[in-house]
Amino acid sequence: MSKRIILLTIVSGLIVVAIAVGVGLYTYTNIQAGNSYENAQKELNRYITMNDWYNFEIHNMEQSILSFYTNENRSVIGLAEIDVTTGYLGSVTKQVTPDQPFDFVVLEDGEIEYIAVHLKERPEDVVYLRLNGDDVSKDFLVNDPENEGYAMTYVIETTKRSDGAWYLETLDANKQVIHSSELTE
Repeated sequence: MSKRIILLTIVSGLIVVAIAVGVGLYTYTNIQAGNSYENAQKELNRYITMNDWYNFEIHNMEQSILSFYTNENRSVIGLAEIDVTTGYLGSVTKQVTPDQPFDFVVLEDGEIEYIAVHLKERPEDVVYLRLNGDDVSKDFLVNDPENEGYAMTYVIETTKRSDGAWYLETLDANKQVIHSSELTE
């Protein structure tokens, strides 16, 4: 055989090997990323079960998983976050106030803040939640009036609030305030 054919065969073989290695690494990376979410979910479920909590709702975020939970008699609510890459789990709980129309718990994660809300009084009338403070007001659609059902829980993801008085308000379809409560940790 000529040197040209041997060289062409070797180069073609190296190209095939390089492509195979690239596909293998890509597949392995994607499987690992999928496993990290799966492992984080298992760890979060273990934490919730081990502490006799019950999930209201679970959210898959970009790099973490959030769980909004309560205890059996609903006297405590909590919010937990597990990082899917590091496995770090942080949580916060709060005693509920029986005579309040809604309860909330706040979890800070760096510059991000999660506010989990449990609507207890007339949740079917609540269409929006409003975060109000420091000349800032932001509305979050909780229950779309076009849909038949309604949610009793909602998790707000927002940037960390500045110091000062902040209020969480429930609003009806006309954006009239139903209830208001000062946000305190």
